[in-house]
Amino acid sequence: MLSAKYISLIAGVFQQATLVIVIRYSKTRHADQHQIPYLTSVAVMSAEIFKLCLSYVLEIITSRSSTASYDALESSSTEDINDASTIGSGSPRNYAIPRESQSSLGAIIRKSWSTLKRMLELNRESLKLIIPAILYLLQNNLLFVALSHLSVPTFQITSQGKLLTTAIISRALLKKRISAMQYVAIALLGLGVAVVHLSELRISTTVVQSEADSSLGKYTAQNQSLGLLAVLISCVTSGFAGVYFEFVLKTSAQSVHCRNFQLAFWSLLFAIIHVGLKDMSQVKSHGLYHGFDGIVVLVVVTQAMTGFVASMMFKYADALLKGFAISMAVIVASVLSIFLFDTEISGMFFVGASMVGIAVKMYSHYGAETNKLKAENPSTQNLEGGKICTP
Repeated sequence: MLSAKYISLIAGVFQQATLVIVIRYSKTRHADQHQIPYLTSVAVMSAEIFKLCLSYVLEIITSRSSTASYDALESSSTEDINDASTIGSGSPRNYAIPRESQSSLGAIIRKSWSTLKRMLELNRESLKLIIPAILYLLQNNLLFVALSHLSVPTFQITSQGKLLTTAIISRALLKKRISAMQYVAIALLGLGVAVVHLSELRISTTVVQSEADSSLGKYTAQNQSLGLLAVLISCVTSGFAGVYFEFVLKTSAQSVHCRNFQLAFWSLLFAIIHVGLKDMSQVKSHGLYHGFDGIVVLVVVTQAMTGFVASMMFKYADALLKGFAISMAVIVASVLSIFLFDTEISGMFFVGASMVGIAVKMYSHYGAETNKLKAENPSTQNLEGGKICTP
């Protein structure tokens, strides 16, 4: 039977590869038809609703598990007291206080309601998540823009630039140590991304010219510059939001599911505002969920699962396995795009992709070595941001 480590690895590869494939397919499948496409803002809003509900359910399950463990321990202690009393007095006594079963419907409803009120409390800890909520919302919308204008392999490779932005922001805000070899990996990553985009530019130029000379007219013009800009902005927002959310988690006593719920709550609030400001006219004309079908529902679910799968990998997998999962997801999505979208991949692309893959593995490998040295020398941990940077 597979361990939790490898289950999280498989889930990460499957989720990341599936997400970019289904988004790309959903945004390009009606290019030659006169069908009204679904609204990206509504899809992002629906994903936040899904995340909100799932976080709530997970929080209830984990809190009930903790309560059950505490009750079992308390019951065991009570039995020990009763046994001691029986031995001392020679007559049986029962000091256990009757209580309503935790499995009763009334208890479950009260527990669920109290959990919801606790998670919706607008305290200082909840307000801290407004900034990452806005950034993640922007990032999720940019994901659709990028995959509308870039091929899947190019998007997958370029999006690894978030490693660069995350490293820089972590260094600036959390004072995390970056080794010399990790700086080399970051430089190699940037160079590899540049090579990939040069190869994409050559291919797209060739395709445009060939289609312009033909009478088929099936080519759908795509703005590669817009797609690249969307990915670059997404990398910056992802890096800052990820580092900020990590800071909030490490300085908060609340559970991860509770913080995810609060994050989804604020994201949903701003997503509703975004739909109202940007697409209200189309909603009035065609309905809120026009264009939705099984593919779009799959888009919503896979996008909503991003954070949960990342949390699973963060908990069970080490840095090397996470780097391996990223590389595998890029390979799987790129191979599938060749068969599904007739994506052309040049030798120059393979060179750039190889550079990015090596850079990701280098960064993960030397990051793991740095963490190992910190674990072996606890005195050096205080040099990296004190309480904020606890490993």
